[in-house]
Amino acid sequence: MRVLGRRPELVALASVVIGAAIVIGKLTVGLLTGSLGIISEAVHSLLDLAASGFTLVAVRTARKPADKEHPYGHGRAENLAAFAEGVLLLITAAGIAYQAVHRLTAGGAAVNAAGYAFVLLVVTLLIELGRAAVLRRVGREAGSDALLADATNRWSDVLATIGVLAGLAGVRMGLAWADSVAALLVAVIIARAAAVLAWRSGDILIDRAPADAEPKLRAAIEGVNGVREVRSVRVRRSGPNLLGDASIATARMLPLEAAGGLVDDVKQAARAALPELELTVLVEGQSQPSDLVERIHAAAARNGGVRDLHNVTVERESDGSLHLTMHAKLPGDMTLAAASQASSRLEKTLRTELPDATRIDIHLEPMEPVVVRGEDVTQRRAQLAERMREVVESHPAVKRCVDVELSDRHNRIHAHVVAELAGDVSLEQAHQVETELEERIRRALPEVHEVTARATA
Repeated sequence: MRVLGRRPELVALASVVIGAAIVIGKLTVGLLTGSLGIISEAVHSLLDLAASGFTLVAVRTARKPADKEHPYGHGRAENLAAFAEGVLLLITAAGIAYQAVHRLTAGGAAVNAAGYAFVLLVVTLLIELGRAAVLRRVGREAGSDALLADATNRWSDVLATIGVLAGLAGVRMGLAWADSVAALLVAVIIARAAAVLAWRSGDILIDRAPADAEPKLRAAIEGVNGVREVRSVRVRRSGPNLLGDASIATARMLPLEAAGGLVDDVKQAARAALPELELTVLVEGQSQPSDLVERIHAAAARNGGVRDLHNVTVERESDGSLHLTMHAKLPGDMTLAAASQASSRLEKTLRTELPDATRIDIHLEPMEPVVVRGEDVTQRRAQLAERMREVVESHPAVKRCVDVELSDRHNRIHAHVVAELAGDVSLEQAHQVETELEERIRRALPEVHEVTARATA
């Protein structure tokens, strides 16, 4: 609708103007000829004019953006207009059918099948054909249910006009009942179009899911990396747009920023499958019973007492019980008594999560300060840096020493080394090499207070 600008609104306005002219013409000719078929068509066109007015108002309303009172927008105005149009057409069909049956059974005034009546109907037929085509094309381009409903109405007018023409032709051939039969045919055509229109728009108003929308959305979300399970999807139509929500499950320990990125990926995949969809995504954690380490991290996160849990080890004993070992960080200024209480609460949470755990050892550590003051002294201590390079490159698994940096923190040397290893080395093996490098440097260079080694391919 936004892409087409005011075009749908202008088409709806033009439809109202043309409809008014057709009503006047049909009513005038119907009264002059006494044709129930033409009069019924005039009444039909009068209600069509009212319906076209609904369409114009609905298209204008649906263009309004969402506001505080209408957080989902105003798109439903088009669906409501389409439903109202269907109801009006059903009332029209019932009235025309009643009059037609009455004339067939009780008789009525004579019909004058004048030539100008045929001219009017042919001209009306051509106008309605053009109007129906334009309304349908613009309605599809704009995704406007109101314009498409008006187009359906116009196609029913075309068929009805053909029926009235046939009725007048029958009257000219001496078949007096032909006009009433034509009117009855018009009523049937109108009733069928109206029933379909009201049914479809009513389905949308009661939030019936669009056909195939939910399976497409589910399939698109399932293909997003990081989504473990699509727990639910719902889609409903609101005017030219689709509104939906999805509940997905992912790793329980997914960071908040990663969860936000996952939501963006899900919405992008949903838009690719259903371009008109506005999706709301709910992210939930999924527990995998076999992943014990993840369950421990999730339990610690729920507990909230520790800031950083690491070096988690799960040992399965011969009797099937579990021995849990981990490191947990707490504020450095916390008293030992308070830290012990926090550790006990964490242990209680872990036993609830893993009842098979018979022993839990939690190594408590102080959290590092937010900022550490230091100075790069690599150039000043060039000889120490060169000796460190030699120690690193003496390791049989190291291809070369990539970098060495020495930092002075409160008169203590902290070393950072980067060593290149073969690309096919496993991460576990690389970590072992890092540990060995740190130990070698500390033994060879006791003046170094702390060493951080990093392996790279």
